[in-house]
Amino acid sequence: MLAVLALVAAIGSAAGDDGRQPIREGARVRVLIAEDPAATIATLGKGPLVGRVVSVQSESVTLETSRGTVVIPFKGITRLDVSHRSRNLKRGALIGGLVGFAVVTTLCVVAFDADDDYAISTGDSFAIGALFGAPAGGLIGLGIGALAPAWHDVPVPRAAVSRRVALTLTIRF
Repeated sequence: MLAVLALVAAIGSAAGDDGRQPIREGARVRVLIAEDPAATIATLGKGPLVGRVVSVQSESVTLETSRGTVVIPFKGITRLDVSHRSRNLKRGALIGGLVGFAVVTTLCVVAFDADDDYAISTGDSFAIGALFGAPAGGLIGLGIGALAPAWHDVPVPRAAVSRRVALTLTIRF
């Protein structure tokens, strides 16, 4: 009975939490700004704007960027990404390990073919690639993954955007 309740609670919390967190002060964010015909935020240029959140108001967010402090209204934001501490370490190590394995194995197969005095089998080439190439590539990929930030898309707060519902009642005699 307790196991069933725990399962239901876990499913309920997983269904209610989509992993997205609201933006917080101090968070590093990447903002993609919509083309604004009124030119209120057109001076920010094209492309994403990266900065730290200074404050979050009901209708806008204030960012500290390399261009200075910028206030961006939520209605002008088309995409909002938050940088998380968990950099791309796993992905970098995995991709680097696979590339290192493939490169060392290919080099062994090509360099030590059957016509050489130092010929080794394909199985030995795979073993050398797994023992030397994969760890070396994994370490290189781990280092590259540590440098690349992990961006996660979060919903743009739309509480300030007015959503009006109109109900019209017409009575005729």
